[in-house]
Amino acid sequence: MRLLCVIIRLWKARWGVLRLAIAGFLLLTLAADAGARLARLQLAALPGFDYAAEVSALRERGRYGEALVIADAGLEWLKGDAHTALASERAAVEAEQASYLRRAKDVGMGAISGRGQSLEGLVGALAADFFVVGDVRDLLIEGTKLALDGDADELILVLSGVGVVTTLAPQIDWVPSLLKAGARAGAITKGLRESLIGAIRGKRTAEVAGVMGSVAALARKASPAGALRVMAHADDAPELARLAAFVERRSDGAFALHVTGRDGARLVIEGGQAAETLVPLAARKGRAGVSFLRSPAAKALLKPHPIVGLLKGLRKGTIGDAVARAIERMDPAAWWLVPLLAAWCLLEAVWLVRRLATARAASSRTPPAAAAR
Repeated sequence: MRLLCVIIRLWKARWGVLRLAIAGFLLLTLAADAGARLARLQLAALPGFDYAAEVSALRERGRYGEALVIADAGLEWLKGDAHTALASERAAVEAEQASYLRRAKDVGMGAISGRGQSLEGLVGALAADFFVVGDVRDLLIEGTKLALDGDADELILVLSGVGVVTTLAPQIDWVPSLLKAGARAGAITKGLRESLIGAIRGKRTAEVAGVMGSVAALARKASPAGALRVMAHADDAPELARLAAFVERRSDGAFALHVTGRDGARLVIEGGQAAETLVPLAARKGRAGVSFLRSPAAKALLKPHPIVGLLKGLRKGTIGDAVARAIERMDPAAWWLVPLLAAWCLLEAVWLVRRLATARAASSRTPPAAAAR
């Protein structure tokens, strides 16, 4: 009976209860995000990345494909004079990349040596492999090393065999060639090397195809030379697949991995969706952003928000993401929003307590005969 009376009194004050619940929810949501909010503000205060300087440095080193990746990422964000300067640098990269004499020289050297750091040097190595010349060359070189001193590169040997087998399917023949270039450049880690050799020798075609697909995705998004540098951060085939999926999902993924290097790659591999959002944001801050990724503040941004996580768990969709974006937009105003919400909660709680106390006092003054009726 007493419980029923309490329920009746709460129902009569239902609008006050609803207001208190809304105020409490908003206060709890913002308060639970305090650590992450401070980390976001700290990251936002860092100086921005100098896209034009990086593009210029890559152009001078002949890394044209990567320079274009960085330029395209910057042109999406920059405005005004910075955008104009970056567009000028990008045009200079394209002009040098299109130079006929340099292209002919690099393609020729790449075909002869099987090596190449610029896009055209890699194209030369790939072009030779398209006609099996490169694979036969590598089989001869590595086979001779094996016969003389047993110091052949086993990965290049097995990849040359894959190249010969896939000559009739040239649409995928360039991937083994790129992997051979990565093996020569030391861009393939021991773990990835061993897993790939085992998969090829064991004829585990699905596993081999997965690695080839990951390499192809990286080469398309990060440039062939850029793909080799990203591969150096993957210790096995699943990690390589996660990096490839990241650059495919995000237009700035290749740029983010270029700037943040192994720090960003490890976070993408191990940190899930939160890391995939954080790493590109840190990349826009250059070296300062990379240092931020190593700080305790970055860990605060990787922790899931309890309420947002609950919303995502209860219903798959965009509700949780929408709430997360709304919380981030409130960051600059949180210093006055949190105290305001706390005051609102206090006022609503005081009003509700007084309303319930008044209702209880009124019911206690009701004559017994009236109560019986």
